[in-house]
Amino acid sequence: MQMKQFDVGEIRELQSKSLVDVIFRQMEGMILSGSIQPGERINESRIANLLGVSRAPIREALRLLASSGILDTQANRGMFVREIKAREVDELYDIRAALDALAGERAAESIAEGHLRVLEKWMREMAACVEANDTGAYYRANLDFHTAIVEISGNENLLSIYEGICKRMSLFRRVSLSLPGQLGVSLQRHRLILEAITSRDPLRAAAVLRNHTLEAKKTLLRAIQEKKGAQE
Repeated sequence: MQMKQFDVGEIRELQSKSLVDVIFRQMEGMILSGSIQPGERINESRIANLLGVSRAPIREALRLLASSGILDTQANRGMFVREIKAREVDELYDIRAALDALAGERAAESIAEGHLRVLEKWMREMAACVEANDTGAYYRANLDFHTAIVEISGNENLLSIYEGICKRMSLFRRVSLSLPGQLGVSLQRHRLILEAITSRDPLRAAAVLRNHTLEAKKTLLRAIQEKKGAQE
């Protein structure tokens, strides 16, 4: 029996994807930790030379970071770390609070056992991330938890609008979750959300979700103000 010929192209593609993922995660971590500052230009060639790799995986990782809302692309200038502006935070969080309230209200009206298992799964995932102090993984599980609530609501147009808002808010949420002690606070708030939805009380669920998002806004705006004061 002859050994089937390896698909070298597929193997190389897998290697490239793995490299892109590593570069994406490490750059995300550097941006959130402040090693790469808001407004700073990302030098693609410099990173490629530093890592000893081609520019292709660097370019793809940067594209993913831009898609997730962490980087801004400026024509003829390149990519820059997004700067967090208080006015944008205020406006987008208010919009998301309204969307979260609507999703919570509808989800509480229609939640079934299957839905509950999905939400409990993401709660366990978030708890594990808090234990490991993994902000990046917590953010992704957190987003999946909230997206699941919107999906349970059964409103497809709400889901489309919600995902668009979350993409624009990506950097905000990641930064706020990276603040000292914030993961544990966030996890507790999500437990309250789950309790409110499973109570099948639409008004309670709407209020808890709206309050959750507005409290997150206050936390981030306070951090922005403190940073501004420290720089003056």
